Amino acid sequence: MNLIRTNTKPAALQRSNAYREAERLRPLGVRDPPASYNACPQAPARILVVANDPETRSVLTAELKALRLDPLPVPDSLAALNAIDWQAPDVILMALEGPDAAVYQAVLRFTVANLARRAHIPLVAIVGQGGESWRRALDGRLDGVLHNPLRPEALYATLARWLDLPPPAGQAPEEPLPPCRRRACIDTDVQEYERALARQDTANMVHFAHRAKGAALVLHADRAAELADRLELAARGYAPLQLDEIQRTLAALKAAIACHFD
Repeated sequence: MNLIRTNTKPAALQRSNAYREAERLRPLGVRDPPASYNACPQAPARILVVANDPETRSVLTAELKALRLDPLPVPDSLAALNAIDWQAPDVILMALEGPDAAVYQAVLRFTVANLARRAHIPLVAIVGQGGESWRRALDGRLDGVLHNPLRPEALYATLARWLDLPPPAGQAPEEPLPPCRRRACIDTDVQEYERALARQDTANMVHFAHRAKGAALVLHADRAAELADRLELAARGYAPLQLDEIQRTLAALKAAIACHFD
């Protein structure tokens, strides 16, 4: 007698097996990763610390770690240049130590490195009491100056000009800034943009136009935010402007800020 074999599996089980087989044959490249894989935590800002004295390097490194930053300490400018080639830092923090000629040569090396990369890495100097005589000769090449003994609040305020820093650990929420202080903050960003424009420093033009736009949005100064956004897009190359157009936009931004606070 001939036996006819029939598929007695329930329909639901057949569908389940078919689904598993389809999944097994599905190309790996089209499988979506879990949502958690898409969330990349932002790395802390990287600060290159240049100091000949080991104790100075240690102190600066500890201060930066307390601010939740990523310090890379090196003993001299040549080691710093190697570090820049490996991974460009967000800021260079340099203790101006040693003979005047050696210090000046070190600053020139960083200037040349910036020109070669066509991007400006802010250079902040830390000077002692004896450094004032020759520090003035370097002012055009320095983006900031701190003084020994170094105060943590001064370090924080200086780095915050270029970095979006979190509030210092343990700091209580502050009261809202009075209008004069709020205007001072956005005015500082506009002035720094103007300085960067004079140097044709595109990286800082982008940075400070973006900061001015953010400050304007927080202040609900819509016209100022629109003009700052125009400057940022121009600096990024998305909507280029001629120099005279940039100057007119900058003047309009200053007028919009003044109008908002009047």
